[in-house]
Amino acid sequence: MDAAVEFCRHLPHEIRRVGGSLPWRVGALVLAIVANIGFYLPSIPSGVPGAGVVGVDKLVHLVVFALTVWAAGRLLAPRRRFPMGWVVIVALAHALLIELIQLVLLPERGAEGADILLDVIGIALGVGLWIGERLRRAPRRMRAADDDLDRGPEVSPPA
Repeated sequence: MDAAVEFCRHLPHEIRRVGGSLPWRVGALVLAIVANIGFYLPSIPSGVPGAGVVGVDKLVHLVVFALTVWAAGRLLAPRRRFPMGWVVIVALAHALLIELIQLVLLPERGAEGADILLDVIGIALGVGLWIGERLRRAPRRMRAADDDLDRGPEVSPPA
């Protein structure tokens, strides 16, 4: 429990250090979580654009899972502290839970293996986007480390 509190306490500093905004990262994850709620609705509302178009459901699975994993990674793993593997494990469990709930509790919705496949591809895409963003920032972090080395150790003036 203490480790979780310590992690949360350092998170804003870690995000600022990589050049991010905590409110924007929280907002992206909240948006992703709200989008995930749609998977648990008894049926797709009739007013949703593209609801009757073939394949839109699969595209939604792909995009929502990619957004969710990317946003969770940006918030929870801005540098190196949070193991991204846990985000992936939770996303995989969520993908299976969606289909199980649709199979057992939502007869108007159907459980499909293709949905799980697209969820897994979305998870991989989200991890790829997260890695790409980190790699894009890596040269800046390396330059900052080089600047620290160029300055050398701080020496106190003689007393």
